[in-house]
Amino acid sequence: MRTKILTAILACILMSCGSMTTPDSDNIIRQPIDTPSNFILANGMDFEENTCNSPMFDPEDGSELIMVRSWGNGIGDYEVPEGKYGLENREYLRINCETGKVIGVVKK
Repeated sequence: MRTKILTAILACILMSCGSMTTPDSDNIIRQPIDTPSNFILANGMDFEENTCNSPMFDPEDGSELIMVRSWGNGIGDYEVPEGKYGLENREYLRINCETGKVIGVVKK
């Protein structure tokens, strides 16, 4: 009986975590303003499949973006310097971590 309960709890945890591995494209609330065509990684680092690195940098002015969450499929949400790209206090910039390209603005 105890094994069945533990198995059920584990299944619930795994199912809820599984739903967090894919961000919903409906979460994009708008496109940011004046972003570069893509962000870059620190010197010498290359983009990797399904991997989000932190920090990323704006190649135009060196602004640093810090990853706050990632979605197992190469998508990450990044905190940007205050006032950058038209983001407000309670928003993140969603980026394709495999290319550095912007996907859009999402709520925290």
